[in-house]
Amino acid sequence: MYAIIQRHKRLAAIIIAVASLSFLFWMFSVADIQQMFGLKRCAAEVNGECITLREFRYELLRYSDLLEKEDLRSVVKRQVLYSLISREVLYQKAIELGIRASDTEVAEAIKRDPNFSRDGKFDIGMYKDALERVGLTPSEYESYLKKQLTVRRLINLISKLVYLTDREREFQERILSTRFEGKVYLISPKSVSLDYKPSAEDLERYYRENKEKFLTPEKKVYLVWETEDKKKAHSIYSSLKKGKIPEGGREVKDPSVLPKEVSKEIGRLSKEDRVTITKVKGTYYVLYLKDIEPRKIRPFSEVKEEIEEILKKSRVDELLEKKAWEIREKLEKGERVDVKPLEFENSSVEEFIILFKIRGDDTLRLVFSKDRVFGPYRTVNGYAVIYVKTRKLSPELVKNRSDMEKDLIRAKEDALVNMYVEKLVEEAKIKINEEYLR
Repeated sequence: MYAIIQRHKRLAAIIIAVASLSFLFWMFSVADIQQMFGLKRCAAEVNGECITLREFRYELLRYSDLLEKEDLRSVVKRQVLYSLISREVLYQKAIELGIRASDTEVAEAIKRDPNFSRDGKFDIGMYKDALERVGLTPSEYESYLKKQLTVRRLINLISKLVYLTDREREFQERILSTRFEGKVYLISPKSVSLDYKPSAEDLERYYRENKEKFLTPEKKVYLVWETEDKKKAHSIYSSLKKGKIPEGGREVKDPSVLPKEVSKEIGRLSKEDRVTITKVKGTYYVLYLKDIEPRKIRPFSEVKEEIEEILKKSRVDELLEKKAWEIREKLEKGERVDVKPLEFENSSVEEFIILFKIRGDDTLRLVFSKDRVFGPYRTVNGYAVIYVKTRKLSPELVKNRSDMEKDLIRAKEDALVNMYVEKLVEEAKIKINEEYLR
């Protein structure tokens, strides 16, 4: 049971997609949202319904830091696309079951939204202004909002099916009330001696096999038009969309010189979407991506020292892991080890999870088995091996059983929804455009 309720990562992706209604207003620019509702290029199709490329790209912006890492890019893209697919299958299932948010619910959600309130009261003027800033009509926004609320209604319905058994309560109480005494052996770079210098051949081989790690960032050149005239701004925007570049745009290479809101918008432009328009404090900004200087591979002579440090660190990691496994084996055999341990007492499962990232089966073994040696686990500076001397139950430490049950119910709800989403995804006809996941 405990292992199951830990596995709800995909649910988190769904919640990200539906939890914040107000998020729309800083996530998308005018052109972005307009195209999100009308763009036909699809990152994926779910039972014939399109998840637009525009929607997918701007969902990715939340993870821009991770996308800069070559080894994570594909994984992040797939996870984000799966969150959108999950939301779509839930919406389609809700409609099939006759679950649909009402117009009244939509109206109430709008009235409660602080983006549309002045002095705590709904203001129709602020509502229209906010929608104008993101390029939506009231009907478009209300349709978008109804879809989000519909998915939320289905999740709430599924959650109401969850209940706890006495066995589950006892199980969770055992986990929370068990305390441990023992030792932890920390294996850091000081625990190993390193007499290693990569050869010239090693350095060159690593460079040949990992050139993509030494790419320079893209350099972008933008054109920016500023005007308080709405018609003029939209005329410039229309011309750019047609491939014509009007006069009067100033060249910008460093977006940080622009107002913060504009800088955020301009950073979202790409080869496929070169133009957008936004309004900040009465001024319209038309933004155009003029040119992109492609990324280049830095020469070997420039990165040689970096590679040497990478190879040395890799060698140290290998030695640390080997040392950690040796210590584990000796502890299992009852033999003496040459690393001085740190002692712990009255430690909880939660502390082990936080400090050593213990998960799944290891968590269950820690509480319910008679095993004494656990690990090795990665730490900031190396590895850790845990030796448990004694376990004891302290039921009095679980002071608030009501909160415990609420947490367990919440975890079961998450697990149930996650499994339901997995089932819907398996049954759906899904076409993914792999080109956009590279």
